[in-house]
Amino acid sequence: MATDTLFSLSALACILAGISIITGTILNDLIKNTKGSLFNFLGALIGLFGITGMYLWQRDTSGIFGLIAYVAVFVGLTLIVCIDYFGSFIAPSLPENELNKLGSSAAMQVTMISALIFLLGEILFGISVFITGILPRIATVLFMVGFPTTSVRRAYPIITFIGLTLSGVGLIWWGVSLLRLAGLS
Repeated sequence: MATDTLFSLSALACILAGISIITGTILNDLIKNTKGSLFNFLGALIGLFGITGMYLWQRDTSGIFGLIAYVAVFVGLTLIVCIDYFGSFIAPSLPENELNKLGSSAAMQVTMISALIFLLGEILFGISVFITGILPRIATVLFMVGFPTTSVRRAYPIITFIGLTLSGVGLIWWGVSLLRLAGLS
Protein backbone atom coordinates (compact mmCIF):
# COMPACT_ATOMS: atom_id res chain seq x y z
CA MET A 1 0.00 0.00 0.00
CA ALA A 2 1.36 3.41 -0.92
CA THR A 3 2.37 5.88 1.78
CA ASP A 4 -0.16 8.40 0.42
CA THR A 5 -2.94 5.86 0.90
CA LEU A 6 -1.84 5.09 4.46
CA PHE A 7 -1.76 8.77 5.40
CA SER A 8 -5.13 9.41 3.78
CA LEU A 9 -6.66 6.46 5.67
CA SER A 10 -5.10 7.69 8.89
CA ALA A 11 -6.44 11.20 8.29
CA LEU A 12 -9.87 9.74 7.58
CA ALA A 13 -9.60 7.75 10.82
CA CYS A 14 -8.97 10.98 12.77
CA ILE A 15 -12.00 12.58 11.15
CA LEU A 16 -14.25 9.58 11.80
CA ALA A 17 -12.97 9.23 15.38
CA GLY A 18 -13.78 12.88 16.03
CA ILE A 19 -17.26 12.53 14.56
CA SER A 20 -17.87 9.36 16.59
CA ILE A 21 -16.75 11.02 19.83
CA ILE A 22 -18.99 14.03 19.22
CA THR A 23 -21.95 11.77 18.34
CA GLY A 24 -21.39 9.60 21.42
CA THR A 25 -21.15 12.68 23.60
CA ILE A 26 -24.39 14.11 22.22
CA LEU A 27 -26.16 10.81 22.85
CA ASN A 28 -24.64 10.25 26.32
CA ASP A 29 -24.65 13.71 27.80
CA LEU A 30 -27.46 15.60 26.07
CA ILE A 31 -30.00 13.01 25.02
CA LYS A 32 -29.16 10.53 27.83
CA ASN A 33 -29.22 7.61 25.39
CA THR A 34 -27.11 4.57 26.21
CA LYS A 35 -26.34 4.06 22.51
CA GLY A 36 -23.70 6.78 22.90
CA SER A 37 -21.27 4.26 24.37
CA LEU A 38 -21.18 2.45 21.02
CA PHE A 39 -19.98 5.65 19.32
CA ASN A 40 -17.41 6.17 22.09
CA PHE A 41 -16.13 2.65 21.44
CA LEU A 42 -15.94 3.27 17.68
CA GLY A 43 -14.24 6.62 18.20
CA ALA A 44 -11.57 5.07 20.43
CA LEU A 45 -11.04 2.09 18.14
CA ILE A 46 -10.78 4.20 14.99
CA GLY A 47 -8.67 6.72 16.89
CA LEU A 48 -5.91 4.12 17.27
CA PHE A 49 -5.38 4.25 13.51
CA GLY A 50 -5.60 8.03 13.43
CA ILE A 51 -2.98 8.67 16.10
CA THR A 52 -0.66 6.17 14.45
CA GLY A 53 -0.70 8.16 11.22
CA MET A 54 -0.27 11.39 13.18
CA TYR A 55 2.79 10.00 14.90
CA LEU A 56 4.27 8.60 11.69
CA TRP A 57 3.84 11.95 9.95
CA GLN A 58 5.84 13.78 12.62
CA ARG A 59 8.12 11.02 13.94
CA ASP A 60 11.33 12.52 12.56
CA THR A 61 10.61 15.86 14.21
CA SER A 62 9.21 14.58 17.52
CA GLY A 63 12.18 12.34 18.37
CA ILE A 64 12.30 10.04 21.37
CA PHE A 65 9.78 12.13 23.32
CA GLY A 66 7.31 11.73 20.47
CA LEU A 67 7.83 7.97 20.46
CA ILE A 68 7.29 7.72 24.22
CA ALA A 69 4.18 9.92 23.96
CA TYR A 70 2.83 7.83 21.08
CA VAL A 71 3.35 4.54 22.95
CA ALA A 72 1.70 6.00 26.06
CA VAL A 73 -1.36 7.27 24.19
CA PHE A 74 -1.62 4.07 22.15
CA VAL A 75 -1.55 1.85 25.25
CA GLY A 76 -3.98 4.13 27.08
CA LEU A 77 -6.36 4.32 24.14
CA THR A 78 -6.22 0.54 23.73
CA LEU A 79 -7.31 0.21 27.36
CA ILE A 80 -10.13 2.71 26.73
CA VAL A 81 -11.25 0.62 23.74
CA CYS A 82 -11.57 -2.35 26.11
CA ILE A 83 -13.55 -0.32 28.65
CA ASP A 84 -15.84 1.09 25.96
CA TYR A 85 -16.33 -2.40 24.52
CA PHE A 86 -17.51 -3.58 27.92
CA GLY A 87 -19.78 -0.54 28.25
CA SER A 88 -21.24 -1.02 24.79
CA PHE A 89 -21.73 -4.76 24.55
CA ILE A 90 -21.50 -6.42 27.97
CA ALA A 91 -22.79 -3.97 30.58
CA PRO A 92 -26.23 -3.48 28.95
CA SER A 93 -26.98 -7.19 29.41
CA LEU A 94 -26.01 -7.30 33.10
CA PRO A 95 -28.61 -6.94 35.85
CA GLU A 96 -28.51 -3.65 37.77
CA ASN A 97 -27.33 -5.31 41.00
CA GLU A 98 -24.32 -6.81 39.17
CA LEU A 99 -23.41 -3.45 37.69
CA ASN A 100 -23.60 -1.90 41.16
CA LYS A 101 -21.19 -4.54 42.47
CA LEU A 102 -18.72 -3.62 39.74
CA GLY A 103 -18.70 -0.02 40.91
CA SER A 104 -16.80 -0.90 44.08
CA SER A 105 -14.73 -3.78 42.76
CA ALA A 106 -11.19 -4.28 41.53
CA ALA A 107 -12.61 -3.92 38.02
CA MET A 108 -13.42 -0.28 38.78
CA GLN A 109 -9.88 0.28 40.04
CA VAL A 110 -8.51 -1.16 36.79
CA THR A 111 -10.87 1.12 34.87
CA MET A 112 -9.63 4.16 36.77
CA ILE A 113 -5.97 3.22 36.24
CA SER A 114 -6.67 2.67 32.53
CA ALA A 115 -8.30 6.09 32.27
CA LEU A 116 -5.32 7.70 33.99
CA ILE A 117 -2.88 5.97 31.62
CA PHE A 118 -4.91 7.26 28.67
CA LEU A 119 -5.04 10.81 30.05
CA LEU A 120 -1.30 10.82 30.66
CA GLY A 121 -0.66 9.49 27.16
CA GLU A 122 -3.13 11.93 25.62
CA ILE A 123 -1.45 14.89 27.31
CA LEU A 124 2.07 13.69 26.39
CA PHE A 125 1.01 13.07 22.79
CA GLY A 126 -0.64 16.48 22.62
CA ILE A 127 2.53 18.13 23.96
CA SER A 128 4.58 16.24 21.38
CA VAL A 129 2.31 17.37 18.53
CA PHE A 130 2.30 20.93 19.90
CA ILE A 131 6.10 21.08 20.16
CA THR A 132 6.66 19.86 16.60
CA GLY A 133 4.37 22.59 15.27
CA ILE A 134 3.62 20.53 12.17
CA LEU A 135 -0.12 20.35 12.84
CA PRO A 136 -2.28 23.27 13.95
CA ARG A 137 -1.56 24.08 17.59
CA ILE A 138 -5.11 25.23 18.24
CA ALA A 139 -6.39 21.81 17.12
CA THR A 140 -3.87 20.21 19.47
CA VAL A 141 -5.07 22.29 22.42
CA LEU A 142 -8.68 21.37 21.61
CA PHE A 143 -7.71 17.70 21.55
CA MET A 144 -5.94 17.97 24.91
CA VAL A 145 -8.50 19.96 26.91
CA GLY A 146 -11.51 17.74 26.34
CA PHE A 147 -10.64 14.28 27.51
CA PRO A 148 -9.87 15.22 31.15
CA THR A 149 -13.46 16.46 31.47
CA THR A 150 -14.69 12.85 31.45
CA SER A 151 -13.66 12.67 35.10
CA VAL A 152 -16.63 14.91 36.02
CA ARG A 153 -19.18 13.32 33.66
CA ARG A 154 -21.58 12.09 36.38
CA ALA A 155 -21.66 15.38 38.29
CA TYR A 156 -21.37 17.83 35.38
CA PRO A 157 -22.37 16.19 32.09
CA ILE A 158 -22.48 19.55 30.29
CA ILE A 159 -18.78 20.11 31.02
CA THR A 160 -17.98 16.69 29.62
CA PHE A 161 -20.15 17.41 26.59
CA ILE A 162 -18.28 20.63 25.86
CA GLY A 163 -14.88 19.08 26.52
CA LEU A 164 -15.36 15.96 24.41
CA THR A 165 -16.89 18.01 21.62
CA LEU A 166 -13.76 20.16 21.61
CA SER A 167 -11.56 17.04 21.53
CA GLY A 168 -13.62 15.66 18.66
CA VAL A 169 -13.23 18.93 16.75
CA GLY A 170 -9.48 18.77 17.40
CA LEU A 171 -9.31 15.25 15.95
CA ILE A 172 -11.32 16.27 12.89
CA TRP A 173 -9.05 19.29 12.40
CA TRP A 174 -5.96 17.09 12.71
CA GLY A 175 -7.38 14.72 10.08
CA VAL A 176 -8.13 17.52 7.63
CA SER A 177 -4.68 19.00 8.26
CA LEU A 178 -2.98 15.65 7.67
CA LEU A 179 -4.84 15.32 4.37
CA ARG A 180 -3.60 18.76 3.34
CA LEU A 181 -0.02 18.14 4.47
CA ALA A 182 0.12 14.91 2.52
CA GLY A 183 -1.25 16.74 -0.53
CA LEU A 184 -4.35 14.59 -0.56
CA SER A 185 -7.08 17.20 -0.36
